[in-house]
Amino acid sequence: MTHGGVRAARRARAVDALLDATLESLATVGFAATTTRGVAQLAGVSQGLQQHYFPTKAALIDAAINRLAARLLDEASRPVEGSSERERAELLLRRVWDSFNSPVLAVVAELLVLARTHPDTAEKTAATLVAVTDRVVAVAEQALPAYAREPRFREALVLALSAIRDATTVARIPGTARALPTCDTITAGFLRTLGEPG
Repeated sequence: MTHGGVRAARRARAVDALLDATLESLATVGFAATTTRGVAQLAGVSQGLQQHYFPTKAALIDAAINRLAARLLDEASRPVEGSSERERAELLLRRVWDSFNSPVLAVVAELLVLARTHPDTAEKTAATLVAVTDRVVAVAEQALPAYAREPRFREALVLALSAIRDATTVARIPGTARALPTCDTITAGFLRTLGEPG
């Protein structure tokens, strides 16, 4: 490997470590307590190196949002397999539910709060949510062609996705389970709205 290649690989490792550490920090301590110094320590790099690649906290958060968006889009793009459309619909909504129950949800929730007062974050967060929703809809249209022909398909799916996002977000607050729908309830509502695929 050339000297330039070694440098590029080192840079890629450092940037990956910094972005992963930023997402971890947002998930565990939130935006306000996330600092460039703390992220550098978590990533195992010097603060000078962190500042070389990301001179400000805003630049670090911006790059981390891009990383999160790419991960969410990759997850949303996976094809859905199942023997029937009904089974594929159930599997798709379960996958979304599981994704929102993962640690990534804490980052999404933090960005949603931050977006209220930071216009740049609001713009990026909105673009990410719209892109992920559109990708899930596209995957669903491919996996569920008979359901997708129903005029209410997109509306019913977006409603189910919103219910999943909201239920999994609020469920992180102890004592709220009785006020929230389950994945099975949301899936049943989605399927009931569309009827049997024809």
